[in-house]
Order: sequence, then structure tokens, then C-alpha cells
Amino acid sequence: MIRAGRGGVYAPSWLERGVIGIGWDFDSADIAAMDREQIRTAYGQAHPGDSKGKVAAGVGQVYRFAHDMTTGSTVVMYDPESRLYHLGVITGPCVAVCDMDGVTYTRDVTWGETAPRDVLLPSSKNSLGGIQTIFAVSDEVMADLMNAAKDKSAVASNESAIDDNDATNDEETLAATYDNGIELIKDRVNQLDWEDMERLVAGLLKAMGYCARVMPKGPDGGRDVVASPDALGLESPRIVAEVKHRKGAMGAPAVRAFIGGLRAGDRGLYVSTGGFTKEARYEADRANIPVRLLDLDAFVRHYVEIYDKTDDDTRSILPLTRIWWPA
Repeated sequence: MIRAGRGGVYAPSWLERGVIGIGWDFDSADIAAMDREQIRTAYGQAHPGDSKGKVAAGVGQVYRFAHDMTTGSTVVMYDPESRLYHLGVITGPCVAVCDMDGVTYTRDVTWGETAPRDVLLPSSKNSLGGIQTIFAVSDEVMADLMNAAKDKSAVASNESAIDDNDATNDEETLAATYDNGIELIKDRVNQLDWEDMERLVAGLLKAMGYCARVMPKGPDGGRDVVASPDALGLESPRIVAEVKHRKGAMGAPAVRAFIGGLRAGDRGLYVSTGGFTKEARYEADRANIPVRLLDLDAFVRHYVEIYDKTDDDTRSILPLTRIWWPA
């Protein structure tokens, strides 16, 4: 398993280019030709201010990428936007690159099947939320992934104080724990019914300072939630939100119809827990009226950021617990 950057930021690029990558900087040195101690020395020279624990964690991860991951190995990468685990086979050696922001070494991968997160066992979801950038996936979790792919991790841990295979630094652990928490919240959102999802969107807008209300169902389609700065709905900007709580990405025709129903002075918000196609995003980008599309990942991240300002009714729909972390 390899994490595609915080929040899976590199996932679309890796899928398009057929690669995986890491971002540790070694001044383009050939890390595939180095043993563990040589990598440790090079890491220390490139990052002289890092603590002993952080160096150990980095060295272990880099060594795995350069040596443990071999041609023919199966690799798993998660894309949080689509909520799919992508399974691939490594087809090339570890090479230094300079054309990807934040990535300094890549390996070629032939991507194949995908496994939806929603159909995995809870134990598999927890295992795949490992805190390291690269870690081994257990046979049981791999079998669950393969079964999920057909139907559409546990990290080996030693109790040594600082072991290259399982040591992590606070920054990496915090980022991985946050991302795993986001995925667990997304799992919970997918369990809500459509009425609660509409109320949740209204609650988000209220927490942002708007007076928002869920609209009664009727012939005025595409107006599930309406929000404005004042309680009477007379002040601008007025936000009109459509909420689609279902599997499957919304396409360009649906977004185009939504935009066509907006009035002068409106601002459009389209929330789709199933995501959007590229064509749908293009429709929103070229609209004459400001329109924002929120997929499940973007909605949950906004909700987490604004949660402290939400009212009791909103929190009753999707309650969260704050986790304190040492600074």
C-alpha cells in the first residue's frame, strides 16, 4: 500500500501517468543502488535537522520503495475522491524524477482493477488506514480487496524503540490519522438518508453564517436548500443548493440543468456524494453564474473545518469527536 500524498492529492496524476512516487529528497541520488546504511547516510546529509526517529522512519519508507517493492509486486493506492482502491502491478525500477511537484522518485505501474471502499469489511478499512506512507497489506485484507474488485492493513509491527520498518514521525502520523478520520466520516455520511443529507447541507451553510432552510418538495426542482445572509431571503448573495445523495457521478446534463434553473443574483451549490464527471466540472467552470461543486470528500472536509460552529440539530445528524494531538 502506498499513500498518494495527503488527501490523495497525487492519485489522479499517478493513475493517468501509470506511476507511483515518493517525495523524500536525496538530490537525485540512485537510491536503488544503495543499501540501508547508505540511504541513512544520504538522508542525514539531505535532512540534517531531522530527529533520530524521523530519520529512521524516512529511511525505512525509502528503502521499501527502492528495494522491497519489486517488479511484479502488487501495489494498492487509494483515491479519496472516487473512494476507490486501485490495484496495480509494478513494472519498472525506482528512478529519480524532477517533473512532479513534491515527488522525487517514481516507479512505473500498470493499473488494473478497482475496489470500492464501501463494500470492504470494517476490519479492512481500518487496516488500510495505516499511518505510514508505504506499508504491507495483510493476506486477509488483500483477499477482501480482490473480492470487492470482483463485485462491482495491517502493518507488521515490532516493539523495538526505533525500527526502520514501523517508526513514524509525528507529522506523518498526524496527517495519516487525519486522512483516515476523513474516510471514516465519509463512510458515516454514506449511511445517511437523503433527507438527513439535505439537512446536513443546510446545517453547513448555517455554520458559515447564512440563514438556510430545506425547501419543501415540489415542481421547483433543483432547489433542495436555499440560503441567504438574512432570514427573509432578500439579501444577496442567495445560495441555491441541489443535493444528490446517491452512488454514481453526476454528469454534465444534470449540472447544466441545475445552472439553467438559477436566477439572476443566485449562487449555485451542487452537492453530490457520488461525485462528478470531468464534463460536469467543465460545465460548472464555464457557467456565467458562480457555481461550486462539492463531492463527498470536499463536503466532509468543509464539515470538519466548520463543525465547531454547527448547531445541535446539525451535530445530531453527524456527530464528531475531537482528537487531541501533542503540538
